[in-house]
Amino acid sequence: MKDTYQINHMRLNGENKHYWANQLKEFADFFVGKLWGSSHPRTITEVQFGKQDIRGGFSIALIDQKHCIPRQKHFQSKDALLGFVEGWNMSDNSNINNFY
Repeated sequence: MKDTYQINHMRLNGENKHYWANQLKEFADFFVGKLWGSSHPRTITEVQFGKQDIRGGFSIALIDQKHCIPRQKHFQSKDALLGFVEGWNMSDNSNINNFY
């Protein structure tokens, strides 16, 4: 079975690393297998977290069945990214198209 998420160039460390890994998995599981987009819906197959661009910022990238990135959200720091993930998981949001 393929993993639903991948961490790129970002380290989870300290006593809470397992908590954050579970938060990332819960976030990814919410998106994987669902359609994203309205005009040409794409099935999300994976979510990638971490430093994924040359600007050095952190991001969350949704990956579709063609291995393209239909949506990527940028953050200034790892803490901001993890805070967003934790907030999303705690919210009552059931529409993945609200991921802006």
